[in-house]
Amino acid sequence: MTNNIDSKELLEMKEQLLLLTRKLEKETIVNERLIRRSMKEKADKLTRQLIAEGMVCFIMIPFFILVLPTISKVSMFFCIFSAGFFAFGVLYNFYMYMRFRPNKFIEGNLIEARKDTLNFKKQSLWWTYCIGIPFLVVFVAWFVYDKMQYYQGEILYIVFISGGIGLLIGGCIGIYTFTKMLRTADDILRQIEELEGKD
Repeated sequence: MTNNIDSKELLEMKEQLLLLTRKLEKETIVNERLIRRSMKEKADKLTRQLIAEGMVCFIMIPFFILVLPTISKVSMFFCIFSAGFFAFGVLYNFYMYMRFRPNKFIEGNLIEARKDTLNFKKQSLWWTYCIGIPFLVVFVAWFVYDKMQYYQGEILYIVFISGGIGLLIGGCIGIYTFTKMLRTADDILRQIEELEGKD
């Protein structure tokens, strides 16, 4: 009699344990899907940012070649140099866009997803420190030199003040978008680590 009760209780405990295990497995799968969806949304943000930057660079090419020489006194070489930088920017953003595919974050291998994200971050840092900042230094120096050839006195002072304000606004926007991009990439990497910890 006692054995029958014990075996019944044992059977019930096994069934409850089995139900609990299945429930935990389902919750784990749901959590993984939610994390992967969140990763994809962040990856989509990064690609949208690449597209937006590429479009801005594309618009700047005709601006420097066709518009700026007619509205401001700057040398044509300065305009060609600036347009060349933005053309390179369009090509580089397209290259990054083609190598970073958000769909991998839903079904793809986590190792590949991490590799893609790290590569994206590395390319963003390389562009900023090896191309963007050196270009900005040359751009500002050349702009100052060009303006000093055409203006003097109070007008030159006004040109430098307005140019400085434009540079400050552009710099703030650039720093904000750059840090936001890096933060999003770091968030994706943290989520990948979280998923790997569950395995």
